[in-house]
Amino acid sequence: MKSRRSGKKTPTNRESDKYLIPILAKTIDVLDCFRNEEESLNLKEIIERTQLPHTTAYRILHTLVARDYLNQTGHLYRLNQLRRRLKFGFANLSTQISLAVEIQESLEKATAAAGVDLIVWDNDRNADRALSNAEEMAKARVDIAIEFQLFEQVAPVIADIFARARIPVISIVNPHHSSLYLGVDNYRAGYSAGLALADYATKHWGGQVDALLLLESRPAGRTVQSRLIGVLRGVEGRLGPLGQNSVHHIDSGGDKATSRKAVEQFVRKRSGSILVAGINDETAIGAAEAATKVRGNRDIAIVGHGGSPEMIEMVADPTSPCIGTVSFHPELYGPELIAFAFLTLRGKSTTPVHYIEHELVRKESLASSALAEHAIC
Repeated sequence: MKSRRSGKKTPTNRESDKYLIPILAKTIDVLDCFRNEEESLNLKEIIERTQLPHTTAYRILHTLVARDYLNQTGHLYRLNQLRRRLKFGFANLSTQISLAVEIQESLEKATAAAGVDLIVWDNDRNADRALSNAEEMAKARVDIAIEFQLFEQVAPVIADIFARARIPVISIVNPHHSSLYLGVDNYRAGYSAGLALADYATKHWGGQVDALLLLESRPAGRTVQSRLIGVLRGVEGRLGPLGQNSVHHIDSGGDKATSRKAVEQFVRKRSGSILVAGINDETAIGAAEAATKVRGNRDIAIVGHGGSPEMIEMVADPTSPCIGTVSFHPELYGPELIAFAFLTLRGKSTTPVHYIEHELVRKESLASSALAEHAIC
């Protein structure tokens, strides 16, 4: 026997649906009244869109903020992006630079642990590539952009690309125009390197220094260059003023090959004791290779910045002129970036600068560690 259809209609509205939970439906109405994640609404606007009573709307909003479904800034509410799977974009400096590789590895681990999708681009130490990558990142609609790039002249253009796309930007290591910054205090890092050079000169040369060579990377801009200002201040703070004829600035290009060539030409023309500070480890390593070739490492002391494995190995070598490097602790960047990014996306008030701890690694400390390890073995 075929059953006959009931004449009762299927419920089509809230009033006739006995399974619908009214307060839950009203809560969804509040969430649905936001047209996108960028829109901010006040209580009056939400009441107008939902037609909810004032007290009901206020209590729902309070609950949604308390449970992190909405963010509140003053009298304005907006959807919390963190209630969905986030997508971070990372434009890295270069896959050929150990510091950049280690930072990327740290960030990959941190985003995986936090349940965040990470898309990586390679800037390849190239200004045009950095601009192109920023455009791609904006088209991909990442929730936040993390920028590690070298060239100061394209930084405002990159900042504008992300500003037009309404994507917040965190720059790392090299502070970026109109962005939040996470990385070392470049001046203080350089100052600690300068103290190490001065201590070496005092111990081995009686404080007599014939030349201080600062290996710059001019495209990186003034803030990164402040590492070398710190070096000079650190050296002169211990040894006294060196005099203009004793301080030399060379554009090393920020890379090993250019630095090696420039330092070789410099060292061939001079005798006496020379202190050398590289703006990064690559320039310091290039300087060490030049010193070994020309001088056999006599009367020369070199420091770098970054703490790369290759530089650490050279510092540990008792025959190398590299006496230290300032470690930027790349392993800390991933967790710190996640925490910083989440605060930013939640709209929480935060300082625009968050410094990562740096640490001077000296030849003596590495030698002591090696001796201790050998004794244990």
